[in-house]
Amino acid sequence: MERYRENSISTAAIVVMGSIILGRFTGFLRETVLSWKVGLSWVQDAYVAAFTVPDLVYVLLVGGTISAALVPFLSGKVEKGEERDGWIAASTFINVISLIIAVICACGMIFADKIIPVVAPGFTDSSPQTRELAVKLSRILFPSVFFIMMAGICNGVLNSYRKFTAAALGPSIYNLGCTLSIYLFADTDPESMAKAAGFVTLSAFVYFLIQLIFSFRKFRYYRPVLDLAGEGFRKLFGQAVPSLLNSTTAQLNTVISTAFVSMSAVEGSLAAFRNANTLWQMPHGIFAVGIGIAVLPSLSGKFATGEYEEYKTLLMKALTSVLFFAIPSAAGFLVLREQLVRAVFKWGGRFTEENVPFVAEILAFFCLAMITHSTVTIMNRAFYAAQDTRTPLAAGLVSVILNLALGYVFYRHTDLGAAGMALSYSLISLVNSFILLVLNVKKLKGIDAGELAAFLLRAVMSAAVMSAVLWGIREIVPYPGEKASQLVYLVLEIIAGCAVYLAMMLLLKSQEAIYLVNNIRRKLKM
Repeated sequence: MERYRENSISTAAIVVMGSIILGRFTGFLRETVLSWKVGLSWVQDAYVAAFTVPDLVYVLLVGGTISAALVPFLSGKVEKGEERDGWIAASTFINVISLIIAVICACGMIFADKIIPVVAPGFTDSSPQTRELAVKLSRILFPSVFFIMMAGICNGVLNSYRKFTAAALGPSIYNLGCTLSIYLFADTDPESMAKAAGFVTLSAFVYFLIQLIFSFRKFRYYRPVLDLAGEGFRKLFGQAVPSLLNSTTAQLNTVISTAFVSMSAVEGSLAAFRNANTLWQMPHGIFAVGIGIAVLPSLSGKFATGEYEEYKTLLMKALTSVLFFAIPSAAGFLVLREQLVRAVFKWGGRFTEENVPFVAEILAFFCLAMITHSTVTIMNRAFYAAQDTRTPLAAGLVSVILNLALGYVFYRHTDLGAAGMALSYSLISLVNSFILLVLNVKKLKGIDAGELAAFLLRAVMSAAVMSAVLWGIREIVPYPGEKASQLVYLVLEIIAGCAVYLAMMLLLKSQEAIYLVNNIRRKLKM
């Protein structure tokens, strides 16, 4: 039975990661088309600033309350055979969140001219036209938050029932809609960008409708009620508030970064920062988020039923599995940063060769975050599954204070510009991951420090050898000039890097590498 559960979790993780790969690819397509159409210009800076606040609200309510509160609560009720009772509280929770997000969206549209100067204070004096466009775009984009949040609720319900495929495929549909909107309408004049933003909001509405169709049957116990006095709702709300505050800390870091980057004197800094951020999020989204989504219902179920040893085993497996992919990804991105930026964003148009090193420098400082933030993602879910949302909140508050301090230091005393905020993000993520690991060992004893250290030693050594091989290839083999040849060159480098890393991990007898190879062999035999 235990073997069946492990295989089902592995299968779920593979399904989710496969869907997320598609979602990340379509997200890259969206960002590539945006950079191709408008370049690293003041217009894209305005779009990034306008999208910051709606995105903040979405992550707070979807990433914070649904992932950390609704999914563990509802999946735990389903696991214990209390589905109908669980839906009484879940219905009230969904209704309250929907009302709150509707009010927030309305306020965001009304007060956009007051919000944008806070998010991007650098636009106020240096670029009033950028501020004016950002305000206009923000008002157009705010309604999309409501639709994406409703789609997020549908996805949360699907995840609670371990129906991962439909939930994971939805973002790809949204990204394709956004890509088409940007491709058809975006340009360097404000009116074109406003039209593109309007169709992005329409894409969010279509995304919600599709996810509602997929999840409709799972809402059979949903009721349009507001049972605020119910014990289940009070428990669910009690879990949601700390996780909401924890998500607030994460998004405050985004606002802090946006504010400091906007004060850079270099036009296109916000756009370059967004491009680099999009790139490093690729491996993080595929591995850390994918495995985290797949493992959260199982972790929650095991903790809810008192299977604490199984909870610890599953957590350790999830963490090492994520780091098995995150560590070589960080090393590879550092060595291949310019090739990656060129491959993803430079397709002619207004993104030029001169923009490549600008984005690549920022990406280099983000590389550490691939490892540390992946750790934070898994450890946050470990605490959420144990219905402890206060510990991640405390660690998040520390990161906000540290980010504000480091951002000020880098802005005032260095010439790093946008790259300084990428470095700040990596450093605060390192501190956050360390705090969560230490507190998990002390409170839940879910992590074996010795086992984790042994794994990290193997992975770092293997990634170092891989980096040396990639650097050698880059120095020996001439880099081609044509786009098609550049893509082939990059793909071959990635294949070579993966082969070297996997071979080294097998040589060092890594259980994760052995499991991966055996799993591939089983799939091929089938």
